[in-house]
Amino acid sequence: MKKSFFYFLTAFILTLSIGGGIYHLKKREFLNNEKAQNVAFTIPQSDSRNDVDTVRVLLLYYATDYFVHQGAPMGFQYDMLKELERATGKNMEISVETNASKVLKEVYRDNYDIIVTDLPPHGFLLPFISRSIPHSYSYPVLVLGNKADSAGVRTIVVSDDFSSKLFFAHNSPYCNYQIQKNSTCSTEQLFEKAAQGEIPYLLCDYNKAITLIPYYTQVKILEKAGAQFERCWVLNKKNVQLNEDINHWLLDFKKTSKYKTLIQKYFSTESTLIKSLFTKKQKSIISKYDATIKKYAEKYGFDWRFVAAIMYQETKFIPGLTGKGGSCGLMQLMPVTMEYHGISDYEEEDANICAGVQHLNFLRKSFEDIEDEDEKLYCVAASYNAGKGGVYSSSALKYAQRVMERYFVYKVAYP
Repeated sequence: MKKSFFYFLTAFILTLSIGGGIYHLKKREFLNNEKAQNVAFTIPQSDSRNDVDTVRVLLLYYATDYFVHQGAPMGFQYDMLKELERATGKNMEISVETNASKVLKEVYRDNYDIIVTDLPPHGFLLPFISRSIPHSYSYPVLVLGNKADSAGVRTIVVSDDFSSKLFFAHNSPYCNYQIQKNSTCSTEQLFEKAAQGEIPYLLCDYNKAITLIPYYTQVKILEKAGAQFERCWVLNKKNVQLNEDINHWLLDFKKTSKYKTLIQKYFSTESTLIKSLFTKKQKSIISKYDATIKKYAEKYGFDWRFVAAIMYQETKFIPGLTGKGGSCGLMQLMPVTMEYHGISDYEEEDANICAGVQHLNFLRKSFEDIEDEDEKLYCVAASYNAGKGGVYSSSALKYAQRVMERYFVYKVAYP
């Protein structure tokens, strides 16, 4: 019995060693290739999952990786995925999650082809996961709170959402400071405490810190507080060809001016985007019409974020637009529809939004037999685009799909 256990344990350790060796060997091979000359690369269209033209992506709503501005999703990782979509011709089916723990659980399942999250650079299970070559790099920073006597305090607070995936460097000048883990507060909540003078120092990922500094102006980044680490995508091990295509694309794309522009846009402390968007004024606003949308959505029993998704699809919140067929206003209603709902001033914004929500309510009555609320809203969106008779037309279904995707984004971003 003891021999059997010994043989089993030996085989298991060898498996881990070989697996880890292969992983690091392949990783070095790709990193070496990054230093090679810039050679044009055309992505093969093959996929180990037969006849699949959709890539399932799980994206963590995090810092500048993914956020929503004026109703539109954006972010470094989001833009990278859209560039990959253009290069491969495959549709990126992106699901967004705000809970880092839920994303981590998906790493060891088979539900997605790409999972966009950061993992520790070391770990027992790493040989069993497939990761892309690095798409970018980051590092931990030490942040000084708004506390006058912080010079004499040698305690650094770090939240679980940071410490679970990143490590404080052993050679850091702050490595002898006491690290106090906080399991009840997110990094953003710790920033608020630091701004109020409740904690002296906190440790944070640079990419997160630069999005919070414009919001909490009382705190500042002191300096780099640890070693640079690689940021990689988690790939589905079953997709051998797709994973190879993704890595080759990353190698090629990282040499382009477009990639350099994305880095400057989302990770530079001098970025006008960062300075203008990540402020208290912009933090929880889809558009300047939120209050009006909420008023009429509540009156007619709609989720205001669904109405906002319709408005974005129609006009991107730009007032005064007139469609080719004569539709007008923020909700792009035809004059006859406005008149049906008792609205005579087609351009007045409040009235246009009111009529738009009334019209959505009118259309919803045709689908009362549909029990699933999301399916019902899908049909309402399609009929808003093409009328009740054209609800199953190709263009109407595509319109509805875009509306619902944005609606789900808003539900995550604006709970």
